[in-house]
Amino acid sequence: MFSTGTFILFVLFPAMSHVVQSEAKGNCSNDRTETVMEKLLDFVKELKQISSGTDCKNNHHKSIALYATLSKSLTISGSSTVVFDKIFTNTGDAYNSKTGIFRAPVKGLYHFDCTFLSVGTQLHLILMKNNNRLTYGHSFSNRDAGSMSGTLELEIGDKVFIQHYPTGSQVLHDDYSSFTGYMISTL
Repeated sequence: MFSTGTFILFVLFPAMSHVVQSEAKGNCSNDRTETVMEKLLDFVKELKQISSGTDCKNNHHKSIALYATLSKSLTISGSSTVVFDKIFTNTGDAYNSKTGIFRAPVKGLYHFDCTFLSVGTQLHLILMKNNNRLTYGHSFSNRDAGSMSGTLELEIGDKVFIQHYPTGSQVLHDDYSSFTGYMISTL
């Protein structure tokens, strides 16, 4: 049995093409004919996407979003991953509050932000993608804030997390430190 897209491609497109050719014979405007043909070609491309299963309905994914903070101030050292364990939003379940790792469930374009406040000393953090350092954040002294952000293309399974830059033991303030991420679009 033919799908709706196949029916339109095989039956309606030739009929529409005939109408365009007839109109072109009666009207000498090649610009208008080219515009109509371009629109028809765009229409055919869209129909091909629909019939191949890449339309919006089949490509729809539920929203993916993260917003997490710390439930208490956190002392970190070495190259530790910062685990933001107080979850406000984890739509799509991409963030693991036990490991502190966001794992992309869908290939797409994502945006991440991290804001933080140091307690007692300066603080150095890194936005990581898999094992790659992307950007650094730094707060200079006690009760100083720092931030990092990045827009990333992620493949399914890519990991994004916040890592401590190994500069001794440092403390993140609970209520003033957060990790946010969300998918902008699929790729």
